[in-house]
Amino acid sequence: MDLNPTVLTDNIPVEISVRIGRRRMTVAELSELKENDVLTLDQSVDDTVEICVGDHVIAYGELVADDGDSGRLMLRITRAGGEAA
Repeated sequence: MDLNPTVLTDNIPVEISVRIGRRRMTVAELSELKENDVLTLDQSVDDTVEICVGDHVIAYGELVADDGDSGRLMLRITRAGGEAA
């Protein structure tokens, strides 16, 4: 009898998120936000973004526009692994 069955993990869905920048605000500033406000982030448009699973950075990438008609935003992986450069 096998007491340590192998768990197949390849089919477990994982949600990723992409961090495009940060900004520190007070609660008062946050509560004053309204539609069409623009927030300045700590990154430029050309900076590398962090690709995360939960709070863990798993890779880095760059945002790219779809050349087709869909107008979708896409992500090119530039460095795999969570270690900082």
